[in-house]
This record gives sequence, C-alpha cells and structure tokens, in this order.
Amino acid sequence: MPGRELKVVRLLEPELCMRCRFADIADVEMADGRVQRMLYCRRLDCDNWDYSSAEPAKRVHLSNGIEDWDDEA
Repeated sequence: MPGRELKVVRLLEPELCMRCRFADIADVEMADGRVQRMLYCRRLDCDNWDYSSAEPAKRVHLSNGIEDWDDEA
C-alpha cells in the first residue's frame, strides 16, 4: 500500500466490524516481523478505532473474505 503509513489499532466494538461492508480479513506483518490475522478496515473515518493503541505495521495481505476468519476460531 504505497504512500500510506500502516497502523494497527484496537477496535472498540469488534463485533460491529464483522458485519461491516468496509471490513476484510487480512494477514498483517507487524514492525517486529510477527504475522497476525486481523480485521482490515477500508473506512478511514471509522468511529470504532482506538487511536491511542496504534502501532506500526509493515505489510497487509487481504484474505478471501469473512469466511477465512472462521478458520482461525
């Protein structure tokens, strides 16, 4: 995602994102090299983010959709 600084933030109400049309599932590479599966939000004005918890991310790879989320549960 050239030109953007990727950040990982805590969600205030994660269950709201599970039904949101702007949410995707992604494998996110953190600044320290760890890779985690998490929700990726395409809505830049979302009120459900806790910006105080922001930490940098290196890379985001979007998955095939919400059905991928169930594989990790």
